[in-house]
Amino acid sequence: MRIGIVSDTHGLLRREVIEGLQGVDHIIHAGDIDKKDVLDELEKIAPVTAVRGNADKDWAVYLPEKALLEFEGNRIYVIHNKGMIDDFIDDLPIIIYGHSHKYSLATKKYGQIWFNPGCCGKRKPDQEVSYGILEIRGKDDFSFEKKIIKVEGSTSSLPKNIDSIISKAMKLADKGTSHEEIAAKLKISEDLAEQICRMYFTHPGVDVAGILQRIS
Repeated sequence: MRIGIVSDTHGLLRREVIEGLQGVDHIIHAGDIDKKDVLDELEKIAPVTAVRGNADKDWAVYLPEKALLEFEGNRIYVIHNKGMIDDFIDDLPIIIYGHSHKYSLATKKYGQIWFNPGCCGKRKPDQEVSYGILEIRGKDDFSFEKKIIKVEGSTSSLPKNIDSIISKAMKLADKGTSHEEIAAKLKISEDLAEQICRMYFTHPGVDVAGILQRIS
């Protein structure tokens, strides 16, 4: 059987992902979905198991923070942020997670496989877009395949120190500084300053990474 594995869509389900998942038997979403529409579209392809990520707010309260699945005798533990694991997992052969936006496939103690499909939705500038396919042939007989999506025009027009800019803009906005004043102080365009402020005030609790994912 074939299982599609995606993570960190952040509200964007790319056409290439939809096409690449055709024919899978199940789909795992490792969190930071951002919109229920993404899950609705994935459900049209195959049954979906999704966990809640840190960017999944009120709409996603019904989603679990972790999930335990089993396919053909292979147990799979799914969580968004591996740093939040507080369960005994040594006896589980497959750990799937997201959050970092970086693809990773690693074998750890006891032969345990840790897999992060990377980010396949909205991403940071010049970041790789990827997802994965898990093929299970039987108990303890499985393999992962990395799928990369080539994105045209991936070179970003955002400043290289955009993380620092967003952080400073958030602090200035908290002081009541207008986006025009923020633009002047940080030496950025008024349009960029306005985007940062708008995302900051319309998404309570959003962090630097969350704002960057929305404006990049």
